Amino acid sequence: MSKDKKRIIALAIFLLGIFMGAIDSGIVSPARDVIRSSFGIGESLSVWMVTIYTLAYAVSMPIVSKLSDRYGRKKVYVISIATFALGSFLCGVSNFYGNYTFFLVARVIQAIGGGGIMPIANAFIGVSFPPEKRGTALGFVGGIYGIATILGPTMGSSVLNLAGNNHWGWIFFINLPISLIILALSVNLKENLGEAKKKMDLKGSIVLSAMILSLMYALTNLNFSDIVKSLRSSVVYPFLIVFFITLPIFIVIEKKAEDPILNLRYFKEKQILLTLILGFITGVGLMAVIFIPQFAENILKLKTGNGGYLVTFMSVFAGVSAPLGGKFIDKYSAKLVTALGMICTVFGTFFLAFYTTSNPNFISIMIGLVFVGFGMGFTMGTPLNYLMLSFVDEKESASALSTLSLIRSIGVAVSPNIMINFISEAGKRVQGNIMSVMPQISVPVFLQGKSAVRTIDISKLSGSGKISNAAISKFQSADVTNIVKVLKEFAASIIDKMLPGIKAQILRQMGPTSKMAPHIDLNKVFSSWKADYLNKIDQKRAVIESTFQSTISSGYKNMFIAAGIIALVGFIAALMLENKKMRVKNNI
Repeated sequence: MSKDKKRIIALAIFLLGIFMGAIDSGIVSPARDVIRSSFGIGESLSVWMVTIYTLAYAVSMPIVSKLSDRYGRKKVYVISIATFALGSFLCGVSNFYGNYTFFLVARVIQAIGGGGIMPIANAFIGVSFPPEKRGTALGFVGGIYGIATILGPTMGSSVLNLAGNNHWGWIFFINLPISLIILALSVNLKENLGEAKKKMDLKGSIVLSAMILSLMYALTNLNFSDIVKSLRSSVVYPFLIVFFITLPIFIVIEKKAEDPILNLRYFKEKQILLTLILGFITGVGLMAVIFIPQFAENILKLKTGNGGYLVTFMSVFAGVSAPLGGKFIDKYSAKLVTALGMICTVFGTFFLAFYTTSNPNFISIMIGLVFVGFGMGFTMGTPLNYLMLSFVDEKESASALSTLSLIRSIGVAVSPNIMINFISEAGKRVQGNIMSVMPQISVPVFLQGKSAVRTIDISKLSGSGKISNAAISKFQSADVTNIVKVLKEFAASIIDKMLPGIKAQILRQMGPTSKMAPHIDLNKVFSSWKADYLNKIDQKRAVIESTFQSTISSGYKNMFIAAGIIALVGFIAALMLENKKMRVKNNI
């Protein structure tokens, strides 16, 4: 078999593995409520099906990658794929047999396998392809990873639609045929490195695991909108204390280790540190994408769930730009591609923030998403992986890339907690802004032979009686497409609660000797009044929808501004990089 054919097979093996591992991080999201219901667990407990995977994945990456550097990348990659397949199978089986605990254990097994796929695949490709083709090969990796990450939730929804909610296990079973294909093709792979002469850093592995677990869990639970109160939470501060205690211990252990699990030199050398900082920034940017469907739904007045189609379009641009960026690396430099990606992201996010929010239409949002998509594709991993490999010895390439992936994962963990605050703050203003444009209630009060009109502010009337939790919940979860309908239901609920009190007030005003005019039917009067008020809400539909849309958009505007500033920091960091080429042997 020719070397070119071997490289194509190797690339296919790793691209399939990366695609499978990347989609799994998001494919569970749309199925979470379905899985929660099938196990009969609460909302807070259901979060663990995502959290436990994230934690186990982050912990396993540096350890599995180090094992691959020591004992051979082909061997450990194949074991990782098999482990991931086993975990996927057990997750699917738990749909029919087992309980939630069994499912969580299966997710941990799956995550351990997944933790070895991405860094090993990147390292294998990085040292196997000749320098003139290496950027292009890594570009395909970035493209596949970006597309799979973005499409994960959409694929999860599609599988549920086809198999049905009662058969959610199929979102995990689809990994099995892909895993079998990878394992079958892997027989053609040549073993890549493997040098276990030095003592394994077991102490460092244990302490590093404790560090990663404590830090990632604390960051996942941290609320940046109320940082002081959040730091006092029992799910944050104990874990931060563990992290700060284990950090100096880990540093001491690594300085003495023959073959450290994580090379401290990475954080001392300027160029490697810059690469890691850029990794963190791309992690933050990657997770900011999860809010784009809701942004698109608000801007274009789409029904909830349909905004994901625009993310699909964006993933196409990311998928195109990633291999294109790889070719640019081969021709020019990783520094240029990184800077280009960051500046595209800056322009795209600022365009969405300052133009699209003020001019909500399909063209304006697509222009912004095209630039964000190109920015993601250029920076997703290709140039950073290339840079990381150029700064380290070939024998520690998988470990170096796992460190980069770990830092990126920390950015992923922090990002939602930062970005959601901007949207939450806007959400808090929705009720007040909507109530300010709502029509006032004019309550007719009929006395004997006379009539008077009393004007009452609906925001004050809402305190009369107890509004149903269902009505309040609908109002809080409303979107721009149904806000008027929800408001009418909400107002009707309020009016129904107020009527007994209003009737009693009228009777008190009439006095014990007064009589209602014989032609007045109080029930008909109030029924007509209620219908009239709901009709007034309909007449103000455009104003209400515009107010809702602009209020929510203000939150997204601030979020995109923050994302743009972060990308601008990344652009500055990219300008400080060296134009360095990898000098490694062709090992395939």
